[in-house]
Amino acid sequence: MSSKKNLEASKLKKGKKGEKNILLTVFKLVAVIVILAVQIFFMLAMYTTTRGIYIYARYIFEFLKIVTVLYILYRHDSASYKISWIIFILFLPVVGILAYYLWGNSKLRRKEERKIRRIRVDTEQELSSKEEVKEALKKDNIYRYNQVNYINKISGYPVYFNQGIKYFDIGEDFFRSLNEDLRKAKDYIFIEFYIIASGKLWDETYNILKQKASEGVEIIIIIDSLGCLIKKPKNFKDDLARHNIKVYEFNPFTPVINGYVNYRDHRKIAIIDGVTAYTGGVNLADEYANLIERFGYWKDVGIKVEGEAVKSFLIMFLRNLEEITVKKVDYDKYILISDKNREKIKYKEHHGFVAPFADGPDNRKNPIENIYIQTLNYAKDYVYMTTPYFIVSETILNAILNSARSGVDVRVIVPYIPDKKLVNVATKSYYEVLLEAGVRVYEYKPGFIHSKTFVSDDETSIVGTANIDFRSMNLNFECTTWTYKTGVEKDVRKDFENILKECVEIDLESWKNRSIFRKMAEGIMAAFSPMM
Repeated sequence: MSSKKNLEASKLKKGKKGEKNILLTVFKLVAVIVILAVQIFFMLAMYTTTRGIYIYARYIFEFLKIVTVLYILYRHDSASYKISWIIFILFLPVVGILAYYLWGNSKLRRKEERKIRRIRVDTEQELSSKEEVKEALKKDNIYRYNQVNYINKISGYPVYFNQGIKYFDIGEDFFRSLNEDLRKAKDYIFIEFYIIASGKLWDETYNILKQKASEGVEIIIIIDSLGCLIKKPKNFKDDLARHNIKVYEFNPFTPVINGYVNYRDHRKIAIIDGVTAYTGGVNLADEYANLIERFGYWKDVGIKVEGEAVKSFLIMFLRNLEEITVKKVDYDKYILISDKNREKIKYKEHHGFVAPFADGPDNRKNPIENIYIQTLNYAKDYVYMTTPYFIVSETILNAILNSARSGVDVRVIVPYIPDKKLVNVATKSYYEVLLEAGVRVYEYKPGFIHSKTFVSDDETSIVGTANIDFRSMNLNFECTTWTYKTGVEKDVRKDFENILKECVEIDLESWKNRSIFRKMAEGIMAAFSPMM
């Protein structure tokens, strides 16, 4: 993969940076102005009223502040998350208290949580583990067996024998392969993406979907309402409906302020006839295939899973569909179709094990975060990570530091060109403690790295949708795929080593000599980083 060649090609297609950046900038500016205005208004209102009213108002705010802080301390959130909100509330009590009750509470509303859990319980029988698979893994490696046993117990998703898996080190190859398989669909196509944006990539996919729908293939698409708010094509739902393609929005965005807006469907899944599934960091938008240039060269990855393991992705999708539509889904129908389609295929003999699984705010056991931690704890030789956002809880941070201090080669690659500058400043606030522990930190120089990967000891890899940040670990609905001895692990490592050739390594001594202003900015962002 030559990023320079791709950059030259993408520059020819370079257009506007996009409406979204402008609108988001304007939104942030307006939000800051409104917050300050509200704070000033309340303060002036109190000071300009009679002394008696001011005293009572002050007592009320002090009482609410104390109650909110005590409630935050009572919650079972990470310490860093609690500290961030407490600081915010102490500095801006009026806005801080309101913001916390609207957005800060990381727990789902009880009604939504009960609904999602009921769906999960009702479909548990569809994801039963096969003892022969688990026993084979146990015989091979007891630690990896314990890991997948843990995944199964806290997420409900089982481990499978590998029947086919392929790693794509660039988005261009991912979408080329996906569209080839979409053209082969006979029964159904299920697509779930955080972002589907208008552009050349969508136009090509849309033409394929229209053709398959005309052939009688059932097509259902799930998008995140906020992720696609201003990027989706015009008349998206209506145009697809005319071709008998169903579209559903996860957590529809409304102007009414409420805490549930925090929870987003960040998954990227495409399932074809129950025999093939795609997932990874990519969204269905032109920058992910470098058809346009945003933040330099856009580096992203994905995987293709074949065989019985596709069943886990199918259940993820159908569970989400049932939660959105509030209508009972016929799981048996699609599982039967999938099973019959797989019976027609003579799978080559593959080695290794695959465990796709889902995570979300409805599961307070945090499966993805804990699998990251276990991978770090089990590593003997190395752990390599790529992530666009590195804003970690103290538990992940401690696992990373302890692994490096014990002699494991721990490396992490983050973007050189960020898409979110404040988040990038928060990411840099971790550099010094990482470097002091022996972790090697790199920035991807050609542009923006959006891939989310873990690879350890040439035998275990994790590729999915979850960033190494608080939002992915606690607020977003995510999915990932754990692999062991499938061969893909070496592909992920090779890709990591190729990326290193185009990275700049952060040196501890040079980093310590950065300006006092940068250190102050990082300190401020670090204080509020879990809220980002």
